[in-house]
Amino acid sequence: MKVAIVMTVKNEARLLKQNVCYHLGIGATKVFVYFDNTTDNGPQVIKDIKGVEISNSVEAETYSHISALEKFWSNAEQHHTARQCLNTFDALQKCKKEHIDWLISIDADELFITSKDGRVSIEDFFSVAETQNATIVNLKPLEVVSRKIAYNNVMQEETLFKTQKNFASRLDQIYNKLYDPYKKEYKKISYWLGHTMGKSAIKVNSTVIPYNVHRYISYNDEELKAITSGNVLHYHVYDYEDFKKKYKNFENHPDHFLSGNKIEDLKSLLITLVNDKNNSDAFLKNYFKDNFLYHPQKLKKLYKTRLFNILKRKESAVVEIDYPKEVLREKVWSDASF
Repeated sequence: MKVAIVMTVKNEARLLKQNVCYHLGIGATKVFVYFDNTTDNGPQVIKDIKGVEISNSVEAETYSHISALEKFWSNAEQHHTARQCLNTFDALQKCKKEHIDWLISIDADELFITSKDGRVSIEDFFSVAETQNATIVNLKPLEVVSRKIAYNNVMQEETLFKTQKNFASRLDQIYNKLYDPYKKEYKKISYWLGHTMGKSAIKVNSTVIPYNVHRYISYNDEELKAITSGNVLHYHVYDYEDFKKKYKNFENHPDHFLSGNKIEDLKSLLITLVNDKNNSDAFLKNYFKDNFLYHPQKLKKLYKTRLFNILKRKESAVVEIDYPKEVLREKVWSDASF
C-alpha cells in the first residue's frame, strides 16, 4: 500500500520539516510540496530529504483544457485555494504514474493521524478503507490548544487538542471573549478557531477530482463512497509568530471565498489588525496573549461546563495526543535539527 501527501505551502518554514519528517516517519511513500509565492527559506529546509518532491504551484493553463476544473483554473490568479486544488489534481496525476494508491491533501499546519493513539499503521488504515470499497476517506480535524506564546517545534512540543466545535449539551458549549479595538468592544466567539470540515484522503485509481480544498467529487458524476475515519491535527494559530504570519499572508487575499461566500467577520478583523501599520509588534503580541493563549485559568474552562465552571463535562472538549511527538523524537533523520 503506497500513500502520498500533497500540500500547498506559503511561508511555512517553521513547520515544514516537522510535517514532512512526521509523514515519512509514519510510512508515507512520497510528499509532494507545492510552493505558492513563498518568500521564506521553506524550499531549502526540505530540498535534501529523500521522498520529497518540490514544485511551484502549477500554472492555470496546465489544466485549462479540462472543463471539470474550470472553477479552479479560471480563478487561480485570485484565489489561493483554487491553486491549491490544481496542485492536488497535479499530484494526483503524478501518483497515477508512480502507482501510489492513496493521496492525502492537507496543509503545512496539519498532520494526518490514523487514530488518536496513532497505533493503527498507515497500511492497515487504508486496507480497511479498501475493504469498505471507499474512494474518499474524510478526516475530522482536531485543533491545537495554544499554551505557549512561542514554540520551537510545536509538532514535537504540544500534545493538547480540541475535539470538536459543537457539543450536544448547551452547557458544554465553550466560548471565549475577543476584543475588537476598533469598535472598543468584546465579541463572544467559539473556542474553535479554524475549519471544521477537515481534509480528505482520495483513492488514486478513481474518478475523483477536487470540489474544494476539503471535499471531492467524481468528474463523470459517478457515485463515490466516502467514509469518515482518522483525523487531521490542525496547528492553527499555535503561537504568536504563527498568528502574525497567517494573517500577513491573507493581506492581499480577496474578501470572499472561492464559493462566493464572504469571509467571516472574525477573520476580517484579524487580517485588518495584523496588517494595520499603527499596531506595533508589542501590541500584537499582547493581543495574542490576551485573546488566544490558554493560560492555566483559561484551560480550566476546557474541562468544566459553563455552569459556574464546576460541573464535569458530558463530552470531552480536549484530548492528549502524543503520537507526533513520539514519531519525531524516535526517528533519526540526516539532519536532526527541525
